[in-house]
Amino acid sequence: MSDTPSGRFKIANVAYPYRYVSMSDDKQLVGQDNGNVIQVDVKDNVAGLVTLYDGSVGVYIGIDFEKNRVVGYDDPQVLQLSAAGNGGYVIHPQDQDKVWVLDNDVIGTAITVEPAPGSNKMYWLFEMVE
Repeated sequence: MSDTPSGRFKIANVAYPYRYVSMSDDKQLVGQDNGNVIQVDVKDNVAGLVTLYDGSVGVYIGIDFEKNRVVGYDDPQVLQLSAAGNGGYVIHPQDQDKVWVLDNDVIGTAITVEPAPGSNKMYWLFEMVE
């Protein structure tokens, strides 16, 4: 992949484009109507490897594999972005089939990590912030 997003973005779900990623008070990533700005730093452009940093909360975004949730960490966790062909991306651990999913459009719904569903709930749009 040569078009890995890099820079500052709001990240919206494709199935629910009015729901953006936002860090909750207990450091879980949730869908909100006004998302946080996420810094995307490319580690390997060809493989689509990135780190995600939520500067408004001061944490890196990663995956808690025990709880299958997307959460905030003090240290970076490398994630992989795979282009979906619909303008969106799948966000997942490198070379794994578990992906970020927003299960519904209720404000505050936790973003989970699960095997790829057959729906747009697993695709994410990166909207550049100036």
